[in-house]
Amino acid sequence: MTKLNPRFFADEELDTYQDPRDRRAHAAPRLKSHLRGGQGPALSSKKQALVAVNESIQRGGSALLAPEDVFHPTFQSSFHEREWILNYLGAFYDLGLISDVISRVKGGKEANVYCCTSQAADGEDLVAAKLYRPRMFRNLRNDARYRVGRAVLDEYGKEVHDPKELIAVKNGTKYGKNLSHFSWLMHEYQTLEILFKAGLDVPRPLAVGENTILMEYVGDAGTPAPALNEVTLPPREARRVFDRLMGNVERMLALRRIHGDLSAYNVLYWEGEFRIIDFPQAVDPFTNRDGYDIFRRDVTRLCQHFTRYGIRSDPQQLAFAMWQRASLLIPAAPEGWEDDQAVEKD
Repeated sequence: MTKLNPRFFADEELDTYQDPRDRRAHAAPRLKSHLRGGQGPALSSKKQALVAVNESIQRGGSALLAPEDVFHPTFQSSFHEREWILNYLGAFYDLGLISDVISRVKGGKEANVYCCTSQAADGEDLVAAKLYRPRMFRNLRNDARYRVGRAVLDEYGKEVHDPKELIAVKNGTKYGKNLSHFSWLMHEYQTLEILFKAGLDVPRPLAVGENTILMEYVGDAGTPAPALNEVTLPPREARRVFDRLMGNVERMLALRRIHGDLSAYNVLYWEGEFRIIDFPQAVDPFTNRDGYDIFRRDVTRLCQHFTRYGIRSDPQQLAFAMWQRASLLIPAAPEGWEDDQAVEKD
């Protein structure tokens, strides 16, 4: 499948399209989606024909797509958001990984999450598409702390070793920012793969493409799973969830992962189960010099949330004990650490 890198948006992001005919997002063979364990499946002859027709169109040809082959999401959105969806989710449609986009589940400064349908052997399944805003990748402010000790990954999740490319990342050139973009996305996807394979309570990762991660959907079509801070649990259930969450946090540590921004806002709760989400800033405790401080902050935020249920704990002691059990060295705590911890605001 020909790889076409979508043009990045200008400063006003979704509001700066010029002529939509230049985009041809609904007709172009967008970009490769990398499935778990490697490249996407081979295209069927029908899909290969579609790619050939689309490439002809891009070269100025006049061939027309069959109506059934064109991506027409059900979700009603603004013109600019629709072009964004067509451009970045179209590759998943082309590969048969999604059949429709039916709603926006969540909108944020960094990313939107969409509920999509996927054709399965026994009917339709729901999947979530986390679609990052391209401008987020160009700015990437306040991420330096999380990049410490991280390898730079390319668009296929392979570590970059070329000195010129690494210098480009360090100097923040246009090319370097593109590499940082891929690296940030692939680190999140690989973290989900590692944690899911180990049996932790995270969404199952399905595929990744430029700016987008496709994963397990939590909830139903009309009601997405709420975040933990939006629900009220019975006392016994709150204790069970707290204990299981702390178990997940410790198991992550054993897998050389610290969430980095963990709180009740990043845990989805649905019918007695939960899923920890949002891992782009996950760090390796063995290579990040701030790992222990970041880890204690995650533990503290979770402990603060569960005080509403009368669950009293010492987050510093919990973090210390888990860190020791993981056989990690305890660095000196930054002076005034306790005073600097922001109290979670529900």
